[in-house]
Amino acid sequence: MSFTKTKDRIWVVYDAFASWLACRSMPVRKAGYGIFGLVLWIAYLLPFSSVRATFYSLSQHVGERSPARLFYNFVKGFLRGINRVEQVRHGFTEAIDGMLQIPEKERLDGLLQGGGVMLVIPHNHATLAMGRGLAQHYPLLALVRSTRNERRAASETEIYENLGCEYLDVRRENPTVVARKVLKALNDGRLVIGIADRIRAAPPAEHPVDNSTDTVRGFSFGEPIGAPGWPGRFAWKAQVPILPATVLQSRQEIVLKLGPEVSPLADLVKTTQSWIDEFEELQKAHPHEWAFSLDKHWSKALRNSRPS
Repeated sequence: MSFTKTKDRIWVVYDAFASWLACRSMPVRKAGYGIFGLVLWIAYLLPFSSVRATFYSLSQHVGERSPARLFYNFVKGFLRGINRVEQVRHGFTEAIDGMLQIPEKERLDGLLQGGGVMLVIPHNHATLAMGRGLAQHYPLLALVRSTRNERRAASETEIYENLGCEYLDVRRENPTVVARKVLKALNDGRLVIGIADRIRAAPPAEHPVDNSTDTVRGFSFGEPIGAPGWPGRFAWKAQVPILPATVLQSRQEIVLKLGPEVSPLADLVKTTQSWIDEFEELQKAHPHEWAFSLDKHWSKALRNSRPS
């Protein structure tokens, strides 16, 4: 059972009463969102579970003795993140707006004084809720990619419209329009934020860049992956840094943790590998926050990998 199919099946049940649930008290919301946690634990405990195998491998990479403990913290963060993103989706944003903390805000401000910044983040539990908070601090352009499932895509659009910033749905927008708007935002000195851990099968070593899918061959957790090429392409054309980051959360806070900035090169493969390396370090430091570790491509890469 793939992670994508699992999400779609859960969503059909969940979305029927999501609007009602978002207006309820916290105890009622926690019980409702617990459906997600229950299904995830069932997936983990099934015989020959790819979920369990993925977390076994991930736990080895990060030095966690107990894959079950790592998964417990993953599910806990997943449910907390769902609660927060549903609050954004349904317009209950006041509490979310005040949660964001940026420990290195001065560094981010300094980078923006020199021009635009390409901020790349992973699919973490609190990534979308963080975007709402970030929009309260900066004029930003958010690059989003809605799912192919039309029912989930409509719900995702409700979230994007409540982020409080300009956004581009790259799945449904003309690529030329996307490129023009992104480069204009970067050239105007704005912050452009995009989720960059959506991967594909890796292009062959002899042709490491697939322009038709904008996919670049790279390596993460010791395995070849097909990483998106747009961060390196846009950053090089606009001559702005790529800033990898991750999103952490606690009961009271959502934290944007910045990694080292990456200066783009004309060599797209080298640039891409540089920000992938920083991504990997951030995810190893905070593996329980990484919702996309169960994506089918990442799950396969992790299950095939061997810790160094």
